[in-house]
Amino acid sequence: MMKLSETVASIEQYVIDIRRDLHRHPEIGLQEVRTMNVVTQELSDLGIPFEIVQDGGIIGFIHGAQSGRTIILRADLDALPMKESELNLKQKKAVTSTIANAAHTCGHDAHTAMLLGAAKILSSKREELAGSIILAFEQGEEMGGGIKNLLNRLHQIGADGIWGIHLKSDLQAGKISVDAGPRMAAASGFKVVLKGKAGHGSRPDLAVSPVDCFVDFYQALRNMRHSRLSPFETITYSIGIVQAGSALNIIPDTLEFAGSFRYLNKEQGEQAIHIFKDILAHVSEMHNCSFEYKMEPVVSDLVVINEATCAKIAAAAVEQALSKEVLATIPAWMASESFSFYLKYFPGVFAFLGVQNEEQGMGAEHHNEHFDIDESALIVGVTSTVQYALDFLAYKGSIDYTATDKDVPELLSQYGF
Repeated sequence: MMKLSETVASIEQYVIDIRRDLHRHPEIGLQEVRTMNVVTQELSDLGIPFEIVQDGGIIGFIHGAQSGRTIILRADLDALPMKESELNLKQKKAVTSTIANAAHTCGHDAHTAMLLGAAKILSSKREELAGSIILAFEQGEEMGGGIKNLLNRLHQIGADGIWGIHLKSDLQAGKISVDAGPRMAAASGFKVVLKGKAGHGSRPDLAVSPVDCFVDFYQALRNMRHSRLSPFETITYSIGIVQAGSALNIIPDTLEFAGSFRYLNKEQGEQAIHIFKDILAHVSEMHNCSFEYKMEPVVSDLVVINEATCAKIAAAAVEQALSKEVLATIPAWMASESFSFYLKYFPGVFAFLGVQNEEQGMGAEHHNEHFDIDESALIVGVTSTVQYALDFLAYKGSIDYTATDKDVPELLSQYGF
């Protein structure tokens, strides 16, 4: 226990330095040239063989001296196409992006740095390992650009389990959640065009306003949550785009809107989408409008679900390597993640690592220009990753898990990739 803690503490600055370097030089999805060069150079320096998956990412291999299980440790490489503020919620950040319109305001720089830190420790333990560790660095997670090729290659290689970490901006720094069950939501997007009849603002009676139609539709959609859906299942939905019109005195002939559903239960999502379509058809008919789907909402089962046995191994690993007090139990996060695809093929755990420090102004939401992290949390992530990998490889029991029988291209095409 002390040995691992001391070992991780000895590389804390290494992890922080990599995170800060990546943070200063962010690259958006499928353009992570410098980022991948940093990763491959570090792997080379550690004597870790690797392969580059075109438009997918990097796969590194740490083979133990003895045969055994294989576990994948995954991180993501890309930044977001947005500007970053030099300030967090209270003060100037320690490090900010130097690239215009690109920023690590989600935490992928930390994910990559922590995985390299874990790789540094695990590669030094090759002679003690019974099994293999695969390091997976995914390109384009935010846009879904790298998952197909990377996952396809990992599926070809094969593994017995997978581990990943995501920073959590509203969880206290130094805490980590490895709860079993649903942890992140499935998502279904939609984009709709309402079609009416244009007219002059002086004679609305001669027009068919898609704006009026949308207002009634939106009100009915808002009411759906408390009048037609079970209060015992978690679901959120929102509209993020509404576009119509070109002049203040012209009633437009079309209106376009778009949004998404997020849910933890496939049946609840299926019901919500059915009601959405029913409301849209009914309200459009009532207003003498027609509609067209540019993107029809399709039910998804891509929920990030931590397998129960793996979650127990993870909780015991955190308690052993750190302490029971470090473990946190928190609600599922209603965002969605490509990690759900990996879990179709490998049982595993997606951990949430707290990086909030309100006193120092760290706690802004992900994808926010003020997003910042308490870097002291990074060693918790590295320690948890290393101990889980060791404990998973050493685990002799069975895991109640059945992988999908679909190949990767077929599975992803089902969801529009």
